Amino acid sequence: MRKTRISSRLGRSFRDQLEQIVFFNPEQGLVTPALIKLVRRQGVPAIVEEGERLRFRVDAFGMVQTLYAIDSTDEPERLAGVVMFTRVKRNSMVVLHLAIHEDYTSQGRWASEGVVAQLVGAVRNASLRTRGITTLRILYPRETRFDLRAR
Repeated sequence: MRKTRISSRLGRSFRDQLEQIVFFNPEQGLVTPALIKLVRRQGVPAIVEEGERLRFRVDAFGMVQTLYAIDSTDEPERLAGVVMFTRVKRNSMVVLHLAIHEDYTSQGRWASEGVVAQLVGAVRNASLRTRGITTLRILYPRETRFDLRAR
């Protein structure tokens, strides 16, 4: 079992790994049509340095919330995945981008870590703690909507 943690902060030393996972991910071919449509509608995510930390900006939303899955089993630590999300409307949180290092995908050597589930679960938990949020939407590979609160 690997030691994977979710963090809202990522140091600048991870920039190369972050660029690789988000912009040069070999798994992108699985979601290319949906990804192209999303980027045309909302803009390309841009990495922004704020002091010693990295964040994302998306044209349609400005700065977005980001969570990172970091594998701290070995030294140096390794970036396993990233999820970008933001609040839209008053009652909806939307996952804009989700990128996973190939070793942690369902076909990767550390698939059992469940990095996608950890990141989506963390966004769900953040959504439940945010007043007024009743739905969570994931935009690709196909749009999926989760009702978070009983009506």
